[in-house]
Amino acid sequence: MTYSQFFSKRLLMTLALTLSLPAFARVPIRQSSDNGASNGVDQWTLLGRGTPITLTANGKKAIVTRQVICPTQVHVDGSCTGINGGTTGDYLWLFQVQSTSANVSVNIGKLQGFVKQDGDHASGTYGVMFCDDNNDQELCTTDPNDPGFTQISNITFKVNSKNGSSVSFVIPTFPSFGPGSTPQEGQGLTFYVQTHQNNALPLAYPSIGIN
Repeated sequence: MTYSQFFSKRLLMTLALTLSLPAFARVPIRQSSDNGASNGVDQWTLLGRGTPITLTANGKKAIVTRQVICPTQVHVDGSCTGINGGTTGDYLWLFQVQSTSANVSVNIGKLQGFVKQDGDHASGTYGVMFCDDNNDQELCTTDPNDPGFTQISNITFKVNSKNGSSVSFVIPTFPSFGPGSTPQEGQGLTFYVQTHQNNALPLAYPSIGIN
């Protein structure tokens, strides 16, 4: 192989890798049925949809709705517990956001027991929650015309503190997502963060803000 052939081959490989990066760079996704089925709503719901709140900062505005569910689908006495019970608690925090502002950082703080773990579906601890037909009873993002999830490819995630108590989702431009098939699904971009508390109670309720 000549030097020019070698160089051309390396260039093609580099270009191919560069072009493939956006698909791998997007934030993880999770589907609503990863948390349980519609008919099991009483098993996995800890706190239902809250009242939408309006957040403003630096000329930006966002409307946020929150919900808390138990990823283990087990809750006792107002707390999520492990599959076999016990005193520890696994919590999935949902934040559905609507905004027309640009370059919004959604900041989630006061987290207890968050460890960043990449991965789609139930293997990851953060990302975007999408709706599917098997569970239409929780907040989620409806996007039936984008199977490749390209509309969230520009969203980034970062951990702001060494102990994982503060994280941010940064959205350059909010996609226009339609309403869900039920009122429970809501409408908007829905983020999730999963935490593990050594003690299931008291519930360490996160804070949320924007900038």
